[in-house]
Amino acid sequence: MLNQLTEYEGKKILVTGHTGFKGAWLSRTLKLAGADVFGLALDPELGSLYSRIDNIGVKKSTILDIRERKSVDAYLKENKFDGVFHLAAQPLVLKSYEEPVETFETNVMGTVNLLSSIVDNAAAKWVLAITTDKVYKNIEVKEGYTEEDALFGKDPYSASKSATEMVINAWRSVAEFKSSGVVICAARSGNVIGGGDVAKDRLMPDLIRSFHADIPAIIRNPNSLRPWQHVLDPISGYLKIGKLLSENKTLAHAYNFGPEDDSKLSVEEMAKIACSMWEGNAGYIINSDSVYPKESKLLWLVSKKAHIDLGWKNKLSANEAIQWTIKWEKQSYETDPKIAIDLQIKKFFGGGS
Repeated sequence: MLNQLTEYEGKKILVTGHTGFKGAWLSRTLKLAGADVFGLALDPELGSLYSRIDNIGVKKSTILDIRERKSVDAYLKENKFDGVFHLAAQPLVLKSYEEPVETFETNVMGTVNLLSSIVDNAAAKWVLAITTDKVYKNIEVKEGYTEEDALFGKDPYSASKSATEMVINAWRSVAEFKSSGVVICAARSGNVIGGGDVAKDRLMPDLIRSFHADIPAIIRNPNSLRPWQHVLDPISGYLKIGKLLSENKTLAHAYNFGPEDDSKLSVEEMAKIACSMWEGNAGYIINSDSVYPKESKLLWLVSKKAHIDLGWKNKLSANEAIQWTIKWEKQSYETDPKIAIDLQIKKFFGGGS
C-alpha cells in the first residue's frame, strides 16, 4: 500500500489509455494504492513500458478503440466505476501532421464517445480527462498560462486537444441537464518524462535510444525552453482530483499541473544533463532540420489554482526528474522493470506494506 493514497483502496477505477506511457505509470500507482484497476486502450507499442512489465496490475485489460462508439457503449453498459481517468489519445505533435484526421477522430470524437456513454449509462461518479499544456493560445509569454487564458491550437494535435476541452465543457453541461450525477473535470500538463517512454520524436526517449545504441542523439530546437517534470508529479495531481471528486468536493472545471521556474531548461541544457548522468560515451548532435514543423520556443503552465484548491505542488526538480528517468532505465535492465517502477512510486508516495 502507498501511505499517501489509502483513499483509493478498494475503489474500482477505469484508466483509458492504460497501455500508454503515462497510463501505465498511473495504472501501476493505483494498483499499489489498493485500487481495482480496469484498462481500456489500444494494443501496447512494441517495447513500451506496459509490454515490458509482466502483469502491471490491471484487473482486466480491454483492447478497444474509443473511436468505435458502439463498442465503447457496450463496454460501459456492462461496467460501472467509482471514477475514470481518461488518458486515451493520439499524443504526438509530429504524428498529428502525418495523420491529422486520425488525431481528431481519436482525441475529439473518442472523448465524445467516452463521455457520452458514461453520462448516458451512469457508468462512473466522476471523470478526469487529461489534455495538455498545448491547449493554450501560445504567444510565448514568460509569465506562463493560467486556466483562465484563451485556448487555441496551431498544429493538428494542439487544435484537437483544444477541441477536446470544448467537448469536456459541453458534456459537463449535458451531464447536468440529464441529472446524471457524473462530474467531469480536465487536467493539463506537458513535457513529462520518466522511465519507459518509447515515443518517437520526444527528447528523452530519443536520448535514451541513442545511449543504448552508443550513438549521438539528434536534437532539434536546442534553445527552446521547456518545463520538464517527472511523470509522477502530474499523476499526483490527477490523484488528488480523483480523491476530492470521490468526496463530492466542488472543484474548478480544469487544473494546470506544471513545475516551478527552476525546472525550466532549454532542450540543449536538458540533453547535456542527461548525457552527463548516463556516464558513458553519450552525446548529441544539433540538427534543426527544416523538414520538421516549427515548434514553440516557450511554453509553460501556471499552477497556482492547483496549489490553492488541491494543495498540490511539483515535487521533483528538472534535474531530479532526469536523474530518476536515467536511474529507472538502468535499473529496468539490471533488475526488472516492475521492480524499478515500484521503487520509484513507493519513494514518491511513501511505500507501505
